[in-house]
This record gives sequence, structure tokens and C-alpha cells, in this order.
Amino acid sequence: MSNTAILINANDNTISLVSIKDYKDISKFGQFDLFTCVQIDAKGNTLYVDDEGLLNGTSRGFVIEGYEQPLMGNAVLLGTNLNTGDSKDTSLSLEKVASMVRCFVRVGRMIVRSADAPKIIA
Repeated sequence: MSNTAILINANDNTISLVSIKDYKDISKFGQFDLFTCVQIDAKGNTLYVDDEGLLNGTSRGFVIEGYEQPLMGNAVLLGTNLNTGDSKDTSLSLEKVASMVRCFVRVGRMIVRSADAPKIIA
């Protein structure tokens, strides 16, 4: 069984739907080896982000409404069943996520944020 997730691609400033079967798909789509989880709302929507994003020289990232710190690299957004901890489809639409996310590039110590919402790729 697979779950519908949203890929936030900070490198391209795009978001798209992806199908996640297991943790290997999270790593594959997010383009990272190790990930950590960031819950962004009370409904269980959870970002899987690069756990080594600040260590591996990643210069692109994003900020998202509901989480005050910048996140480096790409992310996969899945839902989480708050009773069991199992993954489920995200309850957020592509349009909603696009309105919540702003990608950026880090140049030295300065962050240059994109003024445009990520492009939705269908």
C-alpha cells in the first residue's frame, strides 16, 4: 500500500505529488540518506527532511508556515496517524502547500528567499 505525499524540491522551487511505499521512497524522493521528522500541524502532517542538511554543504532550503526555522534541502510531506504513528496520505493540497512554502538559497551567511511560491508540477 502506498501513501500520497508532497515533494518539496528546494533545488527547483517546485512541489509535486509522489507515492510513498516505505522509508526508502522518502529517501529517494527527498534525495537524502538520513532524515528526521518535523510535525507542522495538529492534524499530523509531517515533513521528512535531510537530517544532515546543515552539515553536508546544502545551499538550498525552504521555510514553511507552522515551523519557524529554515530547513535545508528537499522534503517529503506525509500525513501521520496520531493514534498509531503510521504514515497516511497528507491532508494538505498542492495549492495549500505552495502558499505555505518559500524556498531560498544560502550564499555564505546570507539567505536569499524566493519571492515566488513554488511551481506546482502535476
